[in-house]
Amino acid sequence: MKNFLIILIFGYLVLPDLLGQGQTPYTVRKGIIYKQERFFDLAIHSNGFYVGYNLGKIRTYYRTNYLHFDFGLLENPREQSIQRSNLQGNGLFSSYTYGKQKSLWNIRAGRGMVRYFSEKATKKGAAIGVRIEGGLLLGLLKPYYLKVLKNHDGNLTLDNIKYSEENEDLFLDQNKILGASAFRKGITELSFIPGAWFRAGVTVDQGAFEKQVRAINAGISLDLYPKRVPIMVNRRNLFLYPNFYVNLQFGTRTTRSKGFDKEN
Repeated sequence: MKNFLIILIFGYLVLPDLLGQGQTPYTVRKGIIYKQERFFDLAIHSNGFYVGYNLGKIRTYYRTNYLHFDFGLLENPREQSIQRSNLQGNGLFSSYTYGKQKSLWNIRAGRGMVRYFSEKATKKGAAIGVRIEGGLLLGLLKPYYLKVLKNHDGNLTLDNIKYSEENEDLFLDQNKILGASAFRKGITELSFIPGAWFRAGVTVDQGAFEKQVRAINAGISLDLYPKRVPIMVNRRNLFLYPNFYVNLQFGTRTTRSKGFDKEN
């Protein structure tokens, strides 16, 4: 997923300019006073990813306020993915995260503000600014199931198990783990944990003059919970998760009135 998002970010922001779709320095264009922005987020960060939606109100050329919603995966920074060949010996591999007892998915909601250092509707080129956002979150904890070999009266069987104190030895026995179970296992056993989140970073808007939103952001984020989140069995769990993120945004701006002419 992270590699796919990196390729998408590069293609969306760089290829149009390489193909000569940008405006020349001498283009004369009709200026428009935009009122709203609606745009989506595709983001990767140090320990996962998220997808989001934003509804913004453009206050001035320099400032936009917006509502933000996103959903994404947050991992413990010390998670270790392990691959092993399957029993058929056909060269395929099964992967799993050793010692993981739960997956953490976050639903976030909040408010944000972007402040540009230059007007969004001026010359062709990128508008650079700062973006700050934050709010509340609801963490969804899903049990992490493993496919393991179990001995039943001398017969080996394949079982899907989740972590418990009673089966800890089996859950952590790498010789008996075949891989992670299907994602749907545990989906009806969710538990919840509330929290708060905050992000701050730099934004570069390459569609600054356009109706289309086309921006990239990079910065730091924090997810805070009232207690340590039980993601791992054999690693120290955290209640504060700092991350570095890169975020691609795309969407549209809307308006009700036309304004002035501007020359580039």
